[in-house]
Amino acid sequence: MKKPPDNPILTAIKAAQPVNKSGQVDRFADCIVDRLGIVSYRLVKIQSVKNRDGTADAEIQIPLFMNGAALIDYELVSDDGIVENRFFVMIGKLQNGRDLPPGKVPVQQFPGMNWLGQWGNQLILAPGNGNKDNARAAIQILSGDIPIITIFQYTGWVLIDGEWRYLTGSGAIGAGGLDTSIRVELGEGHMSKYSLPAPPDNPRQFAGVLFELIDIAPANPAVGVALLCGAVRAALGVCLPPDFSLFLVGLSGSYKSECLSLVMAYFGEFDSRSFPGNFTDTETILERKTHQAKDAVFCVDDFVPSVNQQEANKLHSKAERLFRGAGNQAGRGRCKTDMTSKAAYYPRCMLIASGEDLPRGASLLARLLVVEIKRGDVDLNRLSRLQDLARRGDLAKAMSAFLQWLAPRIDELKQTFPGEVRTIRDKALKEKFASSHPRAADIYASLDASADLFIRFAEEVGAISEIHANDLMNSIEETLKQVIRAQGQFQRQTDEVERFLALLGACFSAGEVHVGDNLNQGPPELLPFVWGWRSQTADGDPSGCGSRIGYINQPKGELWLEPEPTFKEIQKFANAQNEPMLINRATLWKRLYERGLLLASENGDQTPGQSRDYQLRNIA
Repeated sequence: MKKPPDNPILTAIKAAQPVNKSGQVDRFADCIVDRLGIVSYRLVKIQSVKNRDGTADAEIQIPLFMNGAALIDYELVSDDGIVENRFFVMIGKLQNGRDLPPGKVPVQQFPGMNWLGQWGNQLILAPGNGNKDNARAAIQILSGDIPIITIFQYTGWVLIDGEWRYLTGSGAIGAGGLDTSIRVELGEGHMSKYSLPAPPDNPRQFAGVLFELIDIAPANPAVGVALLCGAVRAALGVCLPPDFSLFLVGLSGSYKSECLSLVMAYFGEFDSRSFPGNFTDTETILERKTHQAKDAVFCVDDFVPSVNQQEANKLHSKAERLFRGAGNQAGRGRCKTDMTSKAAYYPRCMLIASGEDLPRGASLLARLLVVEIKRGDVDLNRLSRLQDLARRGDLAKAMSAFLQWLAPRIDELKQTFPGEVRTIRDKALKEKFASSHPRAADIYASLDASADLFIRFAEEVGAISEIHANDLMNSIEETLKQVIRAQGQFQRQTDEVERFLALLGACFSAGEVHVGDNLNQGPPELLPFVWGWRSQTADGDPSGCGSRIGYINQPKGELWLEPEPTFKEIQKFANAQNEPMLINRATLWKRLYERGLLLASENGDQTPGQSRDYQLRNIA
């Protein structure tokens, strides 16, 4: 026997509650509870008084609101991943029967009753001692057992009722599909575009479209492979948070933004004009947004330092804070006015950026996988097809299918995925192709393990064959190895020691500094021009240019430098190029010592940075 459909009128009668014209329970119907009540749509307090002759009691209604009533509709819990904020959603009705629009009030601000101002002058609190407290108590008592609704303010995996669900703007994707009853609100602007469709009934027809991104730049396969692996890696953040970022660098017109928009289209309704973040955003906003985009890709477009040096320095500082936060999985700690700690938001996403220049610092670049893209690399026909797939939502459907496949496996992957990454990392270290920085092997392993898992998914749903899966994995691995090998050039460009030696040589060539012969203090016997000496005439004696920063012992191939004037001139030369040295003098000498370039100090001690002058190997 079938259960009869729910009837709101019958339900209301059973609950002994009046209904309105729409058949809904009338929450503002006349009722009295503990001598507090609503009478004719007005909030009142019932008070007993004696008649003048003292023979009997009478009851009078003391208005708590002059012209209406207010109730709590439900309690709202707003979860941003660190802090849970609670609100009362208020509803109101005027005595003439007109409904007031719902309003949201922080729970801690409710007792003060100042929230009535959100309705302007429409609902008026009655005057009198104690009326504010009576009104507050009446609202809470008459509202009854209100429901509690949780709203998530972030994307990504969360455990709900013992089941892993992936939060997205449209609800939550689990093993059973999309649950739209789970509320996710990411705020206004482009963050609201993080919204995935329900997983398709037949994932086979969609899973394969993600592989088309690999071929977007046939002449430079690193572009497509890095972006695909980055997108898959984002979805696995709950298993192992990504501690690196991707950076696509190239000239304007190389279609960087369009490529990034395709990756964003895996996670929502994005295009090249609707990125969730930009380098013009403040550091605080970027930290908050990248914290919201948990287990998703977050693209920050257009790193182009300004021609104004002050603004350029601000941009580099912003990039360092963002990428270092992602690499260290740590936010910026701050205090409230009462000296208690504020929540520290940090990136919980797979951060991908693009720009025409790279952020400064070898340490920062070690936290990035840099992929160069040139004009002509992107195949425009393939780009157009992928953009069509993105507009139709096929890329998002493919990601939804992958997330549905992942949901029942998350607990297992939280145990196995980190171990798989470590195994691949150790193998990469033995093969010695990831030697540019200790982090390089970890980045390679993280992307390689992610690609392997996604190919396993595609094979299981029948999108690719076993033979195709093996060929595809081999191709991805080889491309990733090439990308990792190329990181060495970026490390060398920003390495403090390499840059010091390049700047020192440039200072000699430009005639900014010179060194003298260690015996006669005059020009070196061999190649005096190289060491900063110039002749005014063809047959004239050379003279030293700029400041003298030390001496050279050519027979032994040693350069003796005085630390203070050397560092001063190097820093001045670097500043003239708008690229100052980012380390102090003592640290620089220590780095030279560690590289084996610093042979000895004047007094022979082993504490570089404290002595007066140093002997360097001949760098000519």
